[in-house]
Amino acid sequence: MFDNNIGSDRKASRNSATSSDDERERKLKQRHFSKSSAGPTPFHRAQSYIPRDPHNPLRFRFRWLIYDNNGSFNGWFDWLPLWMRVGYWSPAVIVALVFYYGGLLWLRPRPLVFEPMIITPGVVEDEIFGIPKSIACDLVVFLWGVFVAVYAKVNMGSIWWLFISFTGWSWTLLTLRAGLEFGAWVASSITFQNAIAMKLAVWGSSLRFVAVTNASIVCTIWNVVLLPVIYFVSLPPGEKRENFRKFNFGFFMTNIHVLNFPMAVVNTVYGTRVRVFTMSDLWVSYFVLGLYSILYFFVMDRIGLHFYPILCPRTAFCVVSIAGILGLKYHLFLKWNELISSETVVTE
Repeated sequence: MFDNNIGSDRKASRNSATSSDDERERKLKQRHFSKSSAGPTPFHRAQSYIPRDPHNPLRFRFRWLIYDNNGSFNGWFDWLPLWMRVGYWSPAVIVALVFYYGGLLWLRPRPLVFEPMIITPGVVEDEIFGIPKSIACDLVVFLWGVFVAVYAKVNMGSIWWLFISFTGWSWTLLTLRAGLEFGAWVASSITFQNAIAMKLAVWGSSLRFVAVTNASIVCTIWNVVLLPVIYFVSLPPGEKRENFRKFNFGFFMTNIHVLNFPMAVVNTVYGTRVRVFTMSDLWVSYFVLGLYSILYFFVMDRIGLHFYPILCPRTAFCVVSIAGILGLKYHLFLKWNELISSETVVTE
């Protein structure tokens, strides 16, 4: 009897241990899911509406994170709190984005009008090697923009930043704007190419406001806000801080964060062929911002690239950031027009 009791106790103890192990494993799976999978979708509290894997109820058929990296691509963003990298979005952010995208479609000016100033006849200005001064400036901006991109490719091995960062988009837009308007002037100088010249001129003109506004935002936010925070707060004194200082004041970073602004104002705010911005220009600027937000929220967030923590969709503060950016663009719209109008009056 005594031996039987001992056997029963051992069996009960093994069963209890097995149950404890199963419970521990279940909790670990749940914890792993909450960190790695980042929820099924960005939609808050949508868990019960997402199909589950019939073979494993702890897993959903759709995962928000593309990579199992805890929302940190290559570990680059481990310094961000986990809740900023994975998990459901704030409902306020979802509502704000719906209204923003809907407003872009509903409030689009009809028709969109962009005056092709670069090929407007009757503009008298000095020439450089037979090219009007303003056109020559556009050529220099375009060639320099391409040169910096090639330099980055050769010396840094990659130019992926052009496609996924707001700074890269800004550099691309100011380069493209100058190239289109220079191309319009060239086409207008060739017989029977007036239709092509007009299209290039309109396309280039449509990028004027977004190019100068994005460049001014990048230049100001980086040098006034982000640079001091990263240098004095995020990086400890020593080798890391010194390496960052050298990198930031190097050729490449100086171009995309400092020289980008004076390059962008050429023939958009200052010059003989500038024009006052219209609601069409403001809409294009908001539209480009909307395109970048789609890339940032619906692609980069799923990969684990969080360049701008103030735009974290998992907190309602993101709505404040979005509203601030939209308001800043409108403020610049008014101020640039005041400056252009005053310059026009002085010239006349």
